[in-house]
Formats: sequence, structure tokens, C-alpha cells
Amino acid sequence: MIVDFDDFCEADNRLDLLTMLREANPAFRCTLFAIPAGGRDAFWDLVPYWCELAVHGWDHSSSREAAEWSYERALEVIEARPLQFVRGFKAPGWQVSDGTYRALADRGWWIADHWENEGRIPDDLARHVISSAAGAGIDPDHWHGHIPDVCGNGIAETFSELRRRVKDAESFELVSEVVV
Repeated sequence: MIVDFDDFCEADNRLDLLTMLREANPAFRCTLFAIPAGGRDAFWDLVPYWCELAVHGWDHSSSREAAEWSYERALEVIEARPLQFVRGFKAPGWQVSDGTYRALADRGWWIADHWENEGRIPDDLARHVISSAAGAGIDPDHWHGHIPDVCGNGIAETFSELRRRVKDAESFELVSEVVV
């Protein structure tokens, strides 16, 4: 099972609920699409080893933050990633510029993206494209949510169902392990 959450940051991290998921199933692992400007190195160092940190915009100033980024701006963001983060990226609101795609591909990164963007992703960019079923919360092999209670899939507001699914899962994959 793949479990990922958007909008992870120091001010809104729900490490308490993530730890409860790990207690429900000791094999639990997840990918946290985190806001780099939303945390200090000391905080990123506290994130448990079973949580993978990947870049989610820079400061997530809007859900369209990366929609108009130039190639150069995208390079600035990915080169400034905290050392605790893997070389993976997801744009806020799934809104990503062509310059960002190119910068990610040129630097050997991967992207987590939306099925509606699949035709825009360069062939040489490793990717994990979320299915429409996962986006709707009905894919038994992928749980996509948010750390805050937004979009109807926040960790607290869906915790009962999420905990049940985590408890029943036989294995977990990080997004970096399933990119193609």
C-alpha cells in the first residue's frame, strides 16, 4: 500500500496521528510531501525514519505556487531542498509548469503528479501518477491525503478509515520506490 500526505510542515505535522498509524501496523511507512520553507533543519531531523520527506512547492503560498515557475526558479527550489528530503517533488494543487518538469528531469528527480497531467510529463522524468481511484479515496492500494483537514481527505477527518486500512495492509511502499 502507498500512503502519502500533502502539506506536511513544522506548524502542522500530525506526527501524533502518524505515530498512531505506525502503532496500528509496525510496517507502516509513508511519503510526506512537505513544505521546505515550513520547517527548520532541527524539525526535519525529528521526522521518523519511516516517513519519507519530498518537496511540495517551496512555501505553498497558494495551490498554484509552481504553476508559473520558470526553469530557473524551479532549479532554485530543488537545489535549496533540505538535506533530509529525497529528490522527489509534487506541485501544490497539482499545478506544475513546463519549466519545473524540465528542471526536475535535468537534475534526475522524480515527480508525483495527477492523472490529468500525464500527457505533459517529459518522457525522461521519472514519475508516480496518482490514479483517479486513489484521488477519490477508493484505491485499495493507495491512500492520498493531507495533513490538515482540507479537500475532504485530511488525516484527522479520515483517521478511522485510514487506520483500518493501514492495520489491514500487508506491506507499504514509499512513493520513491514506485516511480517509473
